[in-house]
Amino acid sequence: MKKIEKIIIKLNADLDVIEKETDGVLEKAEESIKIAQKALKQIKLILLTKKVVFQKQEIYFFKKFKPHIFSKLIYFTKLFSIESRRPRGSNKSQIKYFNQHIDRLQNYFNENLEFYHYYRRDSIFLDKEYFIRGKVNIRLFPD
Repeated sequence: MKKIEKIIIKLNADLDVIEKETDGVLEKAEESIKIAQKALKQIKLILLTKKVVFQKQEIYFFKKFKPHIFSKLIYFTKLFSIESRRPRGSNKSQIKYFNQHIDRLQNYFNENLEFYHYYRRDSIFLDKEYFIRGKVNIRLFPD
């Protein structure tokens, strides 16, 4: 797990450099996506080469490490998508466009509120259901 921690530290440092040295939202997002994808590939290789992964390690990986990296990939992908489709018209049309995206994000958040609260409270009683591969429970994931 130390190798993964090093990858995360490097990812954060690289993203900080991009934020400081790259002009333009689209350029920042595009470069950040590449860096996050590279980090995900690196941790996937580490996991594939590991001969034995204990349940506790798997839960920790999927609960702590992967969300840290994957959330950045989701954020920058969404940012790139929103900004690249942003209308170039009046402020009113741009505000309407952004409000529509905010509504969509709020709806997604509301639909996943139970899991969000579970995760944010750092609960553990459903970890084996949420963070172990191959454990699909239709009651927990109706969609």
